[in-house]
Amino acid sequence: VLSTDGGSVTVGADGGTLSEGYNYFTGTVNATVKLPAGPSVGDVVVVKAGNTAAGQNITIEVQGSHLIDGDATNIHLESPFAAVSLVYVVANDWRIV
Repeated sequence: VLSTDGGSVTVGADGGTLSEGYNYFTGTVNATVKLPAGPSVGDVVVVKAGNTAAGQNITIEVQGSHLIDGDATNIHLESPFAAVSLVYVVANDWRIV
């Protein structure tokens, strides 16, 4: 069962660890953040950029031996209002949904 609390929004910050649920980055930001280190199968992490300026990126990194879609160790949100949703499907495997 995939679920996340739509009423809970965490404001993201450079160097932080993302929370299960919604993570929002306000305004212009150049940030590197990490996915949770000890997620449970079915955890969903949503990352949403605000109105970022040209050249401002949000880099999402894994922790430990986790991978994104089977081979990536990081992904980048590079445009204003970009968003990505990831679900933890099995041990060490985050998938973009």
